[in-house]
Amino acid sequence: MPCAVKQIQVRNYHGIIDTGIHLPVDARWVFLTGENAFGKTAVLRALTIGLFGIRDQNTILLDPDSQSEIAVEIYHNGKVLVNKVEKTNFKPFNYFAAYGSSRLVIQSDRTTGEITGRSTKTYSMFNADGVSLNIERELVLWYLDKDPRYDIVRGILLKLLPHGADIIVDRKNKEILYIEKENREDGGSGFDPIPFQKLAAGNKSIISMIGDLLIRFYKEYEKDGKTDIHPGDFKGIVIIDELDLHLHPKWLRRLPAILSGLFPKIQFIAATHSEIPLLGAPRDSVFLKVTRSKKEGIRIERVHVDFKNLLPHHLLTSPIFDLDEEIIPEANERLSDMRTLDNYYKSLEIDEIMDDLK
Repeated sequence: MPCAVKQIQVRNYHGIIDTGIHLPVDARWVFLTGENAFGKTAVLRALTIGLFGIRDQNTILLDPDSQSEIAVEIYHNGKVLVNKVEKTNFKPFNYFAAYGSSRLVIQSDRTTGEITGRSTKTYSMFNADGVSLNIERELVLWYLDKDPRYDIVRGILLKLLPHGADIIVDRKNKEILYIEKENREDGGSGFDPIPFQKLAAGNKSIISMIGDLLIRFYKEYEKDGKTDIHPGDFKGIVIIDELDLHLHPKWLRRLPAILSGLFPKIQFIAATHSEIPLLGAPRDSVFLKVTRSKKEGIRIERVHVDFKNLLPHHLLTSPIFDLDEEIIPEANERLSDMRTLDNYYKSLEIDEIMDDLK
């Protein structure tokens, strides 16, 4: 990867006593798993501070007088950068975006200063009321200006929306409308166009987050004088907490591969409670498990699992999730009745055969 986190070390930060991890620079995806309240979000927040620093505009992310120590080693464009938060010459790494668990709201055309403050680069990672930058406003402007970014971004969003048929501009109201299909694969009939506010939560989440990502990276490259860069050439790091929120398993499985296809030079670091996105993870993915104890605090450990041929129940009982005996359904009355077939419909066929034999 042209851009990746190589190492993170954290001490004395929000339940983390002393932990760290080395990562291979070819990891397109880094997944964090762990039980609720075990510290996944704390790890992602520490990483965010290590990348960007203790201040985001007027917001203090870490008290300068605290005893916390955070260091992040980054590989970027053939160079190794080391950021330590205690250094006075700390230089923020700007080619990154961070998203917390709340990502359903985008800025309106009448955004106030207060709302703007909730749209800074790191706000969403540390607060539950984050507001994403408004990709719809940019799309309308690009459309009216005949800017090629309109077609590029429209195409990206359509690839990411499970039932997206089209994205159009209502010229009269200067508004973006979305057209969905019954069945995307079979080219089913389209529904009536609807605005962002009427979309399902899963679609809102994707548009909000990826739209925000696109705007932030475009702006960073514009600062460097690169105004015609294609998103496929964006190089950076994107952090996502609770990747699985609002998404159906069918689409959640496909999302990592789609994102890596659209943004092949971006490393994604994501926390999840679900095994489903791991089923669609690129082969060079890395899995980290976050644990917690009173003695050692929050710790990160790498789990080495050959996941390419594993099914969901294999992943659930692997060291990644440690579900072991808990995977047995509560409704199961006898262990001998437990279904071990790989496919639900095969199970139904066996039931029919057994009924015929009775």
